[in-house]
Amino acid sequence: MNNYIQDSGPFFKDISKNINKDISGFEIINLTMNFAIGLEKFLKGILYDINPTYVLIEPVFKNSIQVLYPDKLLKLNDPSTDLTKNPNSDVITFRNSILRAQSISKTTFENKNILFNLSDARDIIAHCELRYFETEKYKTLLLRDFYPLLKSYSDETDIKRGHFFSGSHIKLANISSKLQESLENEISLLLDAHIGKWNTLRGNPKYVLEKDRLTYEISETPNKEVIICPACEREAILYLKPIYEYNPSIGDELQIGNEIKKLKCQYCKLEIVDSKKLDYLDIKVHEVKKPSLCGKCGKILNSDNATGLCDECDEYYGTEN
Repeated sequence: MNNYIQDSGPFFKDISKNINKDISGFEIINLTMNFAIGLEKFLKGILYDINPTYVLIEPVFKNSIQVLYPDKLLKLNDPSTDLTKNPNSDVITFRNSILRAQSISKTTFENKNILFNLSDARDIIAHCELRYFETEKYKTLLLRDFYPLLKSYSDETDIKRGHFFSGSHIKLANISSKLQESLENEISLLLDAHIGKWNTLRGNPKYVLEKDRLTYEISETPNKEVIICPACEREAILYLKPIYEYNPSIGDELQIGNEIKKLKCQYCKLEIVDSKKLDYLDIKVHEVKKPSLCGKCGKILNSDNATGLCDECDEYYGTEN
């Protein structure tokens, strides 16, 4: 068990010990914060087990070798060793951890919108006025989703449940079970209702033309993506929140992905904001096209280069220097 996964345990155990159906006020804020921190560390642990460089903002060799394996380096004072003068040990954000881990973790992929919600909550608690924190929403998330989500991670990774629940799994299972709904039935009824609504409206040409116009206008605004509505099968709109991460090589932020905030269809009036429902419907967004970075210095490549290096590094490393 690597240090990231080890460090996640105390946060999960604190939640397991203190969670109950009567939690309120600051208890909910504190437990939500611990949930977010514990999951961020756990996801980094999943990535670290595959390749330790996957958690670093600057994973290039000349930086990562010094951050991860400093004891392996020879004590040389030779500029030809091409090592970063000031190694950067900064690691990726919670959101980037979700984006990366979903490629190798089924639990992460199936629950990514819940995880993004927790990332949002952590940011609100740390950086914003607490009046923006939706207390009842996160109380439900804690009571309903904490146990099944971490049970799924336990099953997926073969990490014993004691790491997550510290002997409280029976209590947590009982709390969660009372809040579980038949999501499949709920969504099926929701979609049926909106299919029926669309069937009553589709015969009105003026209504359809107006929704055509409105859908197009909304789709042309920033951070929107058009998908097929899961109810009426017309065009619906995903409302997205861009995910950015600072790139120290260029001294600026780069967009690394998108978080789905809402699905809305103008035709049948379907609107979904619940992260659990969005996860169940398996709504996907197009992958953000990330710029190619130089394999040596990490700068953005202006054009495709077979060497994977920027012009300066290509010229330097292609010589005898």
